[in-house]
Parts: sequence; C-alpha cells; structure tokens
Amino acid sequence: MEYSEIIYLLDETIIEDEIGNSVSSSSTPIKCYAKKQSIRTNEFYSALNVGIEPTCEFVIKKLNYNNQKLLTWNGDTYSVIRTTDPKNKFDIVLICSKKIGNKETEQSE
Repeated sequence: MEYSEIIYLLDETIIEDEIGNSVSSSSTPIKCYAKKQSIRTNEFYSALNVGIEPTCEFVIKKLNYNNQKLLTWNGDTYSVIRTTDPKNKFDIVLICSKKIGNKETEQSE
C-alpha cells in the first residue's frame, strides 16, 4: 500500500469575535500524503462503546503530524479521534470520524 491519498491537516484555534463569541479559526492547511485504511473491527466497537463513530484511518509520516485535531480529505472534514503507532517508527495512524455538516466552503468577496 502506498501513500496515494492527499489529506490536509488543520490547526484549529478558538478565538473571540468582536462581541465575545467563541469562533473556530483554522490556519493554512498542511498538505500530506497518506495511506487510507478501513477501521479495524475491534477499534470500531471500542469507539462505539464510548459514543464515537470512527469512519476511517490514515497512515502518515510522523514528521508531518503536529497533534492536529482536524483534517480534510476529498472535500470532507474529519476529527482525529486518536492516534496509534504502527510497527514501524516512522509512521503514525490517525483514527478519524467524519464531521457531519461541516464541509469546507469557499467564500468570494
């Protein structure tokens, strides 16, 4: 399996707008090559027990990951539920859940 998928890692920060509401703000997305994997059965059921529904896993190089909690892939936004280390020391597995209703949209001015 090769790193054939392109994902974008997002740093999310919470800022306050002019009237004091907490607003999510993302910095420049970081392009990253990944291997997409299906969720393992035991991972899926363990997550469901605590109310989380994982939808996919991405394997990326550890050097590219800086504890981001969001990523985009094929126009959809995913939350990083947790990470695991595979057998080799150069990769990291991002276990993700698709965020419903939060598609990235472009605004033109």
